[in-house]
Amino acid sequence: MVERLASSLADTSTSILLADRQARIVRRWVGEKPLYSALDNAYAAPGFAFAEEYAGTNGLGTVLEEARTVAVRGEEHYADFLRHLSCVGVPIHNPVTRAVEGVLDITCLADDYNPLIPALLSESVQHIETRLSHLSSPADVALVEAFTRARRLHRGAILGLNPNMILTNPIASGNLTPQDQAVLWDASTQLARTQRSEVSVDLTHGRYRVRCQSVTTASHDPAGVVVYLDPIRPRHLSTGYRPSATPTGTGCTPPAGRSPQWRRVTTRIQELAQLPDPVAITGEPGTGKLYLAKYLHELSSPARGLRVFNAADPTETAPKDLIIRTNDTLGQGDNVIVRRIEYLPTQAQAQLRALAATSPHPASASTTGRLIVTAQTTTHTHERLEQALASYPHHLWVPPLAQHIEDIADLTSVLLTELAGQPTAHCSLPTLQALMRSPWPGNIAELRDALAAALNASHGQEIQPHHLPTWVLKRAHQRQLSVMEQSERELIIETLASVGNNRTQAARILGIGRATLYRKIRTLGVSTAQELQMGLSDQLIGQSHCQVSRDRRGPAR
Repeated sequence: MVERLASSLADTSTSILLADRQARIVRRWVGEKPLYSALDNAYAAPGFAFAEEYAGTNGLGTVLEEARTVAVRGEEHYADFLRHLSCVGVPIHNPVTRAVEGVLDITCLADDYNPLIPALLSESVQHIETRLSHLSSPADVALVEAFTRARRLHRGAILGLNPNMILTNPIASGNLTPQDQAVLWDASTQLARTQRSEVSVDLTHGRYRVRCQSVTTASHDPAGVVVYLDPIRPRHLSTGYRPSATPTGTGCTPPAGRSPQWRRVTTRIQELAQLPDPVAITGEPGTGKLYLAKYLHELSSPARGLRVFNAADPTETAPKDLIIRTNDTLGQGDNVIVRRIEYLPTQAQAQLRALAATSPHPASASTTGRLIVTAQTTTHTHERLEQALASYPHHLWVPPLAQHIEDIADLTSVLLTELAGQPTAHCSLPTLQALMRSPWPGNIAELRDALAAALNASHGQEIQPHHLPTWVLKRAHQRQLSVMEQSERELIIETLASVGNNRTQAARILGIGRATLYRKIRTLGVSTAQELQMGLSDQLIGQSHCQVSRDRRGPAR
């Protein structure tokens, strides 16, 4: 459509600008050649942004701010470098959600302005929106219609969810974080799978009863769900679930997580913090045993010193020396964490069991340190290790991440803050959904590695599914795939990764149409980021790429 409009204006003193939702120009068509210089002097070239807060009144940023057709002539521009131009901009709406996805603009010299330009441009945008509506999936249209009906009848928080979009009413958008949205997506899929009518979940601002209404298309294909939220136990917190039994005055923050399994772990640690006895913490590799051991130390005796010995590293401390140093440290009143005790030889295991057996009496607990050990256990744990663990008066088992997958939203927020050094790094909802569909055999440690790679690939921007390592995406499917489908899915992921997620190039390499690639991406669960804005400029102008015409600084490049 834009190419056709540009062709009809090819011999006129006008130019056409296509901008995205950030008012950044993604493509430019220029009629008469003398206009190039005037546009370049105004930085009206691909790659430059004209958000109103930086460039003042203009035919791109002001359109996005007011979501309507705007004409700005000559001296009406706020910025001096734009006053030799006149421009008209018309917003391009998403035909499904009605959100503004971009702007189509006609710019000319101030003296060449024609009052018929707004009408011509508005008609062109109507054709574009009609074309986009034809490209919209029936599932998206059905979900919007169902969400609109539900919003009129329900006064509480409502969401519309499917792999392509999320819709919220004002109450939901003001109270739900991206982490909450990911938890609700997981809860809705569980309800659909188990055919239950409702479920209770812990969200940022309290505990809610979740009810789901399935939505189908006219052909009875799944289109998504409408989620109704009713508060059970509201609370005024800005972070994830925090047990009310947390001792005050310690400055300790429980490990991130809100699932019942994880809450039992944190509650058990708080109980153990009131006792002086040795504790054995076990679980699969990467489940957070060392973190929980340190958390137990901080809760029980933050004023004491803490020494950590790793039995898996013989270069750090020999087994014989490890036992001696552990005994000496406990005698000095400091706490000791011995990691990976499954690596200790039989004699050292026996000596460590002897230390555990002579745990401090409550009367002497104030002068003797506390022993905490960790061990990696699996379904094939050696009998010798089981005997060693049995000698500890208290045992805490840490569940694998696959058993509390709903905690990924909270864990992701904490891990990204730790990795980035600031709380601004975050994942999009489709990314959180992809993370929650992975089995994570390496548990929290593997999740941290995946987020570190994604953070590096995103270059400080919001983390999208294509920023995740391919090995995560390969496992993040929504249903059990056949061998043929699994092979096809992995081929698509590898191809997308090889071309930087450029779907036009990927379709060409795979020998299929772009529409076919989009369909396979959706049906094979490659990614859930299938919103219309992902391909707005691609759908309008084909394979064109944004090129900055001149290497110069401009407004908010």
